[in-house]
Amino acid sequence: MKIKGGVIIIGSLIWEDHLNNKKADNIRKEWRRQNLINQPTLTKVPIRYGRESQTREDTYTMIFSKSCEDNLGQGLILPFNQDIITFEGLERQAIALAIAEGIYKADNLRLTSNWGSVGLLINPKLNETDFASKELIQKKWADIYHSYSDTFIDDNYKTNDENSSPITQDGFLNITWQTEMDAFDLLVATPVIPKPKSLLTANDIAKRMIDKNYQTYFQSNKWHRIATAVDDEIQLQLDNAEKETDSK
Repeated sequence: MKIKGGVIIIGSLIWEDHLNNKKADNIRKEWRRQNLINQPTLTKVPIRYGRESQTREDTYTMIFSKSCEDNLGQGLILPFNQDIITFEGLERQAIALAIAEGIYKADNLRLTSNWGSVGLLINPKLNETDFASKELIQKKWADIYHSYSDTFIDDNYKTNDENSSPITQDGFLNITWQTEMDAFDLLVATPVIPKPKSLLTANDIAKRMIDKNYQTYFQSNKWHRIATAVDDEIQLQLDNAEKETDSK
């Protein structure tokens, strides 16, 4: 087994150094340094703003969403700094991501939590190039998620308006493999549970940022070329609100 892997990033994992900014813990900075190569690949992904975050002034942060499969946004992939040669190597990378996200910690030694989980996406071409490794990875990953059956419910990751979740009950990312991903054999990412359980409009997202006077997350994502399909509409509303304020 010699597998090339990476992480799909759709938010602050790429631009924030600390898991806890108040403590300046450098957890995310060290995760990137120890596990990843700083050679981003841009990729289409089904993402939108859809989770209210207390640490972001109750503005909305990014989520994977099946409702966006026909209206894709853009995320990025950072490669692992070492090839995966055993399943344990993949599991180590998944745990490292879960630590950087604040999922895996002393009181929760799992790849899943009550708000988000680490999911796995396997290149369909691995069926042809290394079927044995693909079967081993798929079985062992599913076994991990079967052990979470007491708390992990894939339907929690979809809104009331969506027919399916971006992560399956076996812990696999339920998103379409894109051409830009073809340099990799597998990818990991972190779907999170939407809050609220309804689809948000560009107006909902912009209004919350205006009301809370907080755009750091949205603008930092844009600076790092992470964007939803409606970012231009959101930005237009933010600009209009600023012009109205300036004219008063």
